[in-house]
Amino acid sequence: MNTTRDAYYFTAGGLARFRARLEAARAAYRAICDDNPAAREAGDSSVWHDNFAFEGNQRLMHQLARRVRELEHVLEQAEVVTLGGAAPDRVTLGVRVVYRLDDDREARWCVIVGYDEGAPKQRRVAYDAPLGRALLGARVGDERELELAGGMRWARVESIELDRDEEVVTCAAT
Repeated sequence: MNTTRDAYYFTAGGLARFRARLEAARAAYRAICDDNPAAREAGDSSVWHDNFAFEGNQRLMHQLARRVRELEHVLEQAEVVTLGGAAPDRVTLGVRVVYRLDDDREARWCVIVGYDEGAPKQRRVAYDAPLGRALLGARVGDERELELAGGMRWARVESIELDRDEEVVTCAAT
């Protein structure tokens, strides 16, 4: 997996969640566009800059349009990373990684997920986040240096297994 920005990598499940976010952004954009006539009528009609409802509506419409364009660009560049039924021998998207920091007694775990999918409370780490970048490509037993808020630390990979929630179902690990 080449992690340059010529592609945005997703698991199959992650791409489905991304498409749902894009559809939600499109729906929000359509809703604000549909509200333009009501916002136009809500204020002083002499100068649109004096119509705060319409001006706010226009600002939001432009923000949402930009967000939709950004998401569509990512979707155009999206690539799905798929794995077979067995856990890969290296950390890649769609795996649950158990690791231990250099001075911790307890092991930690996270799932490596696709672009813009990180959710720390669910222990989902995007491959392009600092922890994801540090762990990507590591094998069991490898130690990787990573930068955390408290400074530089070492993480040792304890185990790698498929995460079924990521819906990785086909062959060819990258």
